[in-house]
Formats: sequence, C-alpha cells, structure tokens
Amino acid sequence: MGTARVTARQVAEAAQVSQATVSYVLNNKSLTRIPEETRRRVLEAARELNYTPSAAARALRLGRSDIVLIVLPDWPLGYAMSGFVDGLTEQLEQLNLQPVIRRLKQGMPVGELWQAIMPAAVLLLDDVGRDERSSMESTGIFVAQGLLWDEEHTDNPLLARGSLVGALQVEHLAARGHRRIGFLAPRAEHDRLFRRLRIEGAEAACLDLGLDRPHVESTDLTPKSVAAALRRWWDVTADDRVTAVCVYSDDYAFALLSAMRRLGISAPEDLAVIGADNIPISLFTDPPLTTIDHNQDVLVAHLARVIVCGIHGDRPPATPPLHPTLVIRESA
Repeated sequence: MGTARVTARQVAEAAQVSQATVSYVLNNKSLTRIPEETRRRVLEAARELNYTPSAAARALRLGRSDIVLIVLPDWPLGYAMSGFVDGLTEQLEQLNLQPVIRRLKQGMPVGELWQAIMPAAVLLLDDVGRDERSSMESTGIFVAQGLLWDEEHTDNPLLARGSLVGALQVEHLAARGHRRIGFLAPRAEHDRLFRRLRIEGAEAACLDLGLDRPHVESTDLTPKSVAAALRRWWDVTADDRVTAVCVYSDDYAFALLSAMRRLGISAPEDLAVIGADNIPISLFTDPPLTTIDHNQDVLVAHLARVIVCGIHGDRPPATPPLHPTLVIRESA
C-alpha cells in the first residue's frame, strides 16, 4: 500500500503558519513580504515532510500546466535514444516547460502515467493505440509523437529517416566498388520497426544500383551471436563472400569489428563496415568507424517547437529537413 501524499496543510501545521503562507513561500511569491524566520520554518518543514506540490494545484494556479510528460518504451535505451531524451529535456526547459520522464511498463495503460500529473502535453516514443491517444486529447492534452508510430501513419517524416539510413549505407559502399553487401540487424523485438525500415532502405538502394539484395543476418548483441553471423558470411567460397556490411547501429558495428579481429579479418581490406548513430567512441575504434549521423539536434529542436505550439494551440512548425548524413572514416 502506497504512502499518503503530504499536503500543504500538513506543512502549514508543522511550521505553525497558514496554508496561504506555505503557498507564498514555496511558490516564491516575491510580491508578498514574508519574514525570513517564517520562510525558514516553512522550507524546513517541507524538507522534513518530503513535500512536493501537487501538479494539479500548480496547473490551477498558473491557468495551465507546464508539464510535458515524456513516455519512454519499456526497453533498454542506447546511446542515440539517451542523447535524444537528454537533448529534448534541455530544449523544453529552455522553453520554460517542465519535462517529466516516465517509463511505460509492458501492459500498463498510459493513463496510469498521465492522469496522475495532468500534463499540458505528452510525448510518446512508441505507439500506444488510437484509443489511448484519443483519451488524452479529449482532456485537452496535446499529444506529440516522437520516433515511432503505428502502421497506419505512413506519412510520418520522422520514420522516413529510417529507410534513408540503409540507403545511405549502401550508396557509400557501392561507390567504393562493393557489389556483395551484407546487413547486420538486431534480433530484439523492440528494434523491429527501425530494423525493417533500414533493411528496406538498403534493399531499395541495391535495386536502384543493380545489386543483389543485401544478405541479412539477425543477431543478439553478444560475441557468440555476432561471430556466428560473420562466419555465415565468411565461410563460403571467395566469390560468394560479402565484401561490405551495413550495420544497424554503431553498437553492433563495434561487436562486428571485434569478431573480425578474432578471426583475422581486417577492415576495410577484407570486409568494409559501416555503422549508424555516430556514437563518439566510433572515433576510437580500430579502424575508426564510418557511420551515419542522424543530425538529432535538428529533430530535437523541431519536436520541442511542435510541443510548444501544440500547448498554445498555434499552427505547428513546418518539418525541417531531417536527413541523416554520412560520416566517412576508415572502416569503409
């Protein structure tokens, strides 16, 4: 059974002041003169009782909520996603909004998250279904969609970037003379959507360039699983071997380079490798990793503006170019 929430009345009783005084002190009302000794008693009582102001009360006082609930999917966050969340929270704070991050556990209704704090906006990083979105919107909450979307929304410009990643990878490798290309993909279910998009982008580029479809291997992010995929590409006749691999992410590219070293396969001479995400450590791999930069700062700034406009009922901003870019280093 959960602990009851501490109220402003309890803080007032502990500090021996009125609830109005508690409100003036905790909300830093500069126009109201409060004796310093009284202010100190209120702050000490609030700390001792672990008091946190009600989000609903704050919304009533301001005439609107300034909370943006960011709903994270229930799967591990890699470097790229963590950087996205960090950048977005910083942007929202600069716009005088309060980001609140919550993880949506599998099977949990999203209502359990937003109804507790009644935010001005909710940013979903995975789809929760039409009914859940409609329920939030019916209460006046602006619902913004981040990286993922359900299958009916085929015009989402953020999703279009997924196929561009695979296409850019193939185009670079083909320009370097590679004709037999592999694709190393994650097996994890939570990567399903972007895995499909990137493979589709790679396949479309191969078709445009007159190449065979990429040889796709799906693996777990473990040395054994990645090494097994590498052997399936390598333990064939020289004429049938892939000479370059598009990799779903930099993390998997690091694992592939490690497996190649153990088998005495060099990059890019024996097998070229190109990743995606442009993780800072990709500068320090041996050799430094050629990769795709998502230009995430552009996406983050755009989503922050979308949320602000949505809260105020303004026209949404035009979607800026969100194209990923190639970062050429030594591995491909």
